[in-house]
Amino acid sequence: MDKLIKDSKYIQSLENKDEKLEEIQKYQDLFPKVDFNLLIKYYNDEVIENKDLLKIAEYMNYLNCNQLEDVLIKIKHSSPKIDYSSLNPDLIREIDIELERFTQIACGEYHSVGLKKDGFIATWGSNSRNQRDDFPTDGKHIAIACGYIHSVALKSDGTIVTWGSNEYNQRDNSPSPTEIGYIAIACGCFHSVALRSDGTLVTWGSNSCNQRDDSPKEEKYIAIACGFSHSVAVREDGYVATWGSNANNQRNDSPTDNGYIAIACGHFHSVALKSDGTIVTWGDNTYNQRDNSPIDNRYVAIACGFSHSVALKEDGTIVTWGYNPFHRHVPPKIGKYIAIACGGYHSVALKSDCTIVTWGSQRKDSPIDNGYIAIACGSLHSVAIKSDGSIVTWGNNDENQRDNSLV
Repeated sequence: MDKLIKDSKYIQSLENKDEKLEEIQKYQDLFPKVDFNLLIKYYNDEVIENKDLLKIAEYMNYLNCNQLEDVLIKIKHSSPKIDYSSLNPDLIREIDIELERFTQIACGEYHSVGLKKDGFIATWGSNSRNQRDDFPTDGKHIAIACGYIHSVALKSDGTIVTWGSNEYNQRDNSPSPTEIGYIAIACGCFHSVALRSDGTLVTWGSNSCNQRDDSPKEEKYIAIACGFSHSVAVREDGYVATWGSNANNQRNDSPTDNGYIAIACGHFHSVALKSDGTIVTWGDNTYNQRDNSPIDNRYVAIACGFSHSVALKEDGTIVTWGYNPFHRHVPPKIGKYIAIACGGYHSVALKSDCTIVTWGSQRKDSPIDNGYIAIACGSLHSVAIKSDGSIVTWGNNDENQRDNSLV
């Protein structure tokens, strides 16, 4: 490690770029398998000072190391502020551009949240309950989730931040800013659930249907999802637990066997995926959310809208069931799909050629180009991330879901 730092400093001392490249080629032969993960670990342990990390970033940049962005993010977040004057100007621009890219998106009823590579958050759309004004302005976030008019973010230190509406204690009852150990988050309409590293759960927000009082207290869980006023979790032994509202049999009819690996929630129904690729649906059946669910296997992903569901098979085909007015909820048969998402009354799928297909409502303005890598849906709008890290929003614009989107 000391030699790597020394070598990178020596390379930086050379003024002629051709000489630098020539020397780097020599060291590339000497270090064909440089352990950059170890390098990053050393940084986390504060063994390498920031000024050395800058030089190593230069070195990694010349070597076209695919882990450069991890080091760049750490440089960006370093404190006190770094003096970039010794760094290659081209790399400075690369840092700024790279870290502005979005990696995650989440949608509420009329607002959206995007997470950038550097851990900073952006929001757009409705601001009726401060969904935009109160969002956290510091970095180091690693996950985001949206409820009806509130949002939740998970930070790299295991703490949780909540903003937006507080009408149902979505913020007041959230975990303390100093409480750590959280690893996953999910939002219902007016309540939220968080999973701790020890497998226990914390629920806050509305308790109108015992979303909080009935939450499991002791078991070890590995996955969480939220409906309108109920929640679902998968235990490490593959069993499913459901709590909150039971007005539509969200709890009474939940599966009693095990082997489940993924879950999704609609307004009043839930869907679970088993390790054998089969699907189970329970809860509300007003629109055949249960009766029409698939009975075959080989499914790999599930998603839920208000009253309909979508599942992706391992061969890239899609099956949808539940609410289907005028037969609008029929996905195109052509193409191989790799990801799915559901809005209130519409669905979105990402194809293997990085194009997007939308069916149901909110179809008119969906993107027709390619290069997309991620999708998410609100009630009446949708959002997608492109491979260059930019964002596209389409669908309803009543609350500026599109006008305020990031371009």
